[in-house]
Amino acid sequence: MQPEEPSLSREQIQSEVSERLKKYENLNFFEQFAMFMGLAQAFEISLKQLLSRKYGVDFESLERTTLGQVTRQLKDRGLRPDFIALLESVVGYRNHIAHSLLANQIMLQSLGAGDARFERRELKKGIFELEQLWFLYEWTEEHDAWG
Repeated sequence: MQPEEPSLSREQIQSEVSERLKKYENLNFFEQFAMFMGLAQAFEISLKQLLSRKYGVDFESLERTTLGQVTRQLKDRGLRPDFIALLESVVGYRNHIAHSLLANQIMLQSLGAGDARFERRELKKGIFELEQLWFLYEWTEEHDAWG
């Protein structure tokens, strides 16, 4: 009899992500932005460590490698396609948030346009996806389920 493959239900993922999102509840827009960017950087380092550990890439050579480049390297080496698909989405949010979101928010406020609801929505989506992916990464590491 083969041991059962570890698995997660949709409900388990939703519950864990909901719990992780609580830390953002009392933060303003700029604090949420900072939290997202810090978490994205920490996640990028973890992915570089995965690339080094699982595929033998010299960690020092990855120092200036971006999150998008790390994603491409993991994809090219055959890391789980489901994980890569989520990661590519997070890279898109991260790039928009890092390069456009804050500038757009400040510009709209300086023009007296008030709050940029679209930008807030994009930040919230990015936060959700990053927290979900971070949870899935940790779970996959814990269960050695990279496949």
